[in-house]
Amino acid sequence: MRKRPSRQTSLNLDSLVDIVSNNVGILIILAVFMAIFALLQSPTPLEEEEVIPEVEKILIPWAHYSQKSSSLFLLRDNRLLHFDRYPVYDQMRNEIDQGGEPSQRFQFDDYSVNMTVFSRYVHCLDFQPKSQTGEWWHEAKTLDSLIQKLSTNEFYFFFWVDADSFELFREVRQFLWDNEFEVGWRPVAPNSPLRFCSGTSGSLSFQPQ
Repeated sequence: MRKRPSRQTSLNLDSLVDIVSNNVGILIILAVFMAIFALLQSPTPLEEEEVIPEVEKILIPWAHYSQKSSSLFLLRDNRLLHFDRYPVYDQMRNEIDQGGEPSQRFQFDDYSVNMTVFSRYVHCLDFQPKSQTGEWWHEAKTLDSLIQKLSTNEFYFFFWVDADSFELFREVRQFLWDNEFEVGWRPVAPNSPLRFCSGTSGSLSFQPQ
């Protein structure tokens, strides 16, 4: 006699494995997100405070033109050399009064001057300093004397500043500011021309600060 087929079915394990895997995956994802949030919200350990050195602020005012007369200086080798152009004019006047032709080159103790005359009202002076000339800052009697006799309403100080004397210039500039004088300056190299022109727009290139 043939046996009847059994109605009992075997359990499908694939579906069970899928269900368990999905649940475990969701739990893992939740655990990862919880760990990330915990790290983000946890206080970070304090690091050693870095000591930031105090930076000195440099005051750089706007440049502006001035109708005042300029007193010219060169700062080089940490020395102050005053270029006084009035002895040049005095020497020229004396030569003209004596009936001679005015010179175009003038020699002084600390520097020489070349003059270029373009017209009756236009000329330029090229100053050529001699080596190791000028005054040390703590012995700068010329600057003190000029401050005493010059008016702040009529004169300002202009400096050609070599790269080796910029710190000195800042100190000198502050000293002149304290005495209510305007100050102009221009950086120069050892071979830069030191030219002052009168009667042309070139003289307006000196911008007091």
